[in-house]
Amino acid sequence: MVPKFDNLLQLIDRFPDEKSCHQYLAGQRWDGYMECPHEGCEGDEAWVFKDGIRYKCKCCKRIYTAKTGTIFEASNLPLKTWFVALYLVMHKKGISSIQLAKDVGITQKSAWFLLQRMRTVLGNDKQEKLAGKVELDEAYVGGKNKNRHYDKKVKNSQGRAYKDKTPVFGMFERGGKLRATVITAASGKVLRPLVYSNIEMGSTLMTDEFNVYRDFESNYTRKVVEHGKGKYVDGDCYTNTLEGFWSHLKRGITGIYHWASRKHLDKYVQEFVFKYNYRNLGAQQQMDVFIRNMDVRLKYRDLVA
Repeated sequence: MVPKFDNLLQLIDRFPDEKSCHQYLAGQRWDGYMECPHEGCEGDEAWVFKDGIRYKCKCCKRIYTAKTGTIFEASNLPLKTWFVALYLVMHKKGISSIQLAKDVGITQKSAWFLLQRMRTVLGNDKQEKLAGKVELDEAYVGGKNKNRHYDKKVKNSQGRAYKDKTPVFGMFERGGKLRATVITAASGKVLRPLVYSNIEMGSTLMTDEFNVYRDFESNYTRKVVEHGKGKYVDGDCYTNTLEGFWSHLKRGITGIYHWASRKHLDKYVQEFVFKYNYRNLGAQQQMDVFIRNMDVRLKYRDLVA
């Protein structure tokens, strides 16, 4: 029987060396049916090296490991470091690159790159369309104008103005999953394709009184709660779930990361979305979901380009 792990000490005991990490990764990735990860090859048989880590495909004769074609490929860090880092990332409000560097013994630059690669995987979660009752709302992430020095205040930045903030759009299916993404503007042109590609036609949309949401009334049932009048619940119509998520996202960025650029903000958003959707799973189950979605690559030159 494969030992389970629910906390950090159990995780460290479960993976004492690199071989145990690779074997767990291979087991979760291929589930007993091995496939060559090299492009253009569909071989399902391989010779195993003595180290128990490397394989040589009997079809294309190329060598690979469980890391090939995943976020771990070409990383010089041991898989045990990755697994410990993943456990720490799943903390409710995350972990900064400076703190992670101290905890696992790497440089801050390496820790930042590691975290960004993990966030790429967290945003790679495969989902079906939302349906039923779906809350829609936007948030604006950035510093508050009242906290700025007098000569750095931004004029006309109240409400939905996003001169000094980055807009984020969220959708939450009641009893289901939440999705959120950074957008360029809270306009019908931007929101229409997001709603139609993520929400089944005929669903019931719960929104505030923002005029842009009128565009969806011909294809969806729309219910409105009037925040401008101080009304936040009208029967089963409310957007409080998303409002709570926005609060959690903003507190995480302010308290842990302190600041996130517009360029990379969406990766932080996907981190919090993943943790919200899988908040009821244990550490091992969250890691298994991560492994299922790890078939993406992020190179440093692409990250900073």
